[in-house]
Amino acid sequence: MLKVRLTKELLSSLDLKINAVMLDKVLCIDDDQITLVICDMVIKKAGFAKEVITANNGKEGIAWFSELFSKNNTSADKNPPQVIFLDLNMPIMNGWDFLEDYLMKYYDRLPGTKVVIVSSTVNPEDFSRANRYDIVIDFINKPLTTEGLEGLMENQHLNSFFQ
Repeated sequence: MLKVRLTKELLSSLDLKINAVMLDKVLCIDDDQITLVICDMVIKKAGFAKEVITANNGKEGIAWFSELFSKNNTSADKNPPQVIFLDLNMPIMNGWDFLEDYLMKYYDRLPGTKVVIVSSTVNPEDFSRANRYDIVIDFINKPLTTEGLEGLMENQHLNSFFQ
C-alpha cells in the first residue's frame, strides 16, 4: 500500500487551497499509481481532506480495514476514513468485489463511511449498479478534479463536514 504525504511547505509552494473545515481522512483505491498521486494532490488542493490513504486494489483496501480493527493494531490513529474513493476496474479485487466484501465485514461498524465511485467506465450498467448501493453517494468520471470535489462538498451526505 502506497501512502503519499505532502508537507505544508510543498502544499504552500503549490498554492493549494486549504479549508479550515474538511474531512479528517479519505481512502483512495485505484490500481494506477499516477491516479493515486493526482487524487492526493487534488483532494489537498480542494481542501477536501487532511489525510489521504491509498490502496492499489480492493484487496489492499480490505486489508487496511482489517488492520484498523485488528487487536494487534497498536497505532494511535484508529479513525476510519469518512469517504472511500473507489475505482471499479482493478486487478486482484475489483471495486464491485471490494464493495461487497466491505459491506459484509465493515459497514455495520462504520455506517458513516460513504463511497464515491471514481471510474472511467462508460458502461450504463455500472451506473445503474452503483445506484443500488445506499453507501455509494456519487459516481465521478476520472480524473478526479477540484470541481468534482466541490460538488461532493455540497452532497447531502457530506455537506455538514464543510460548513
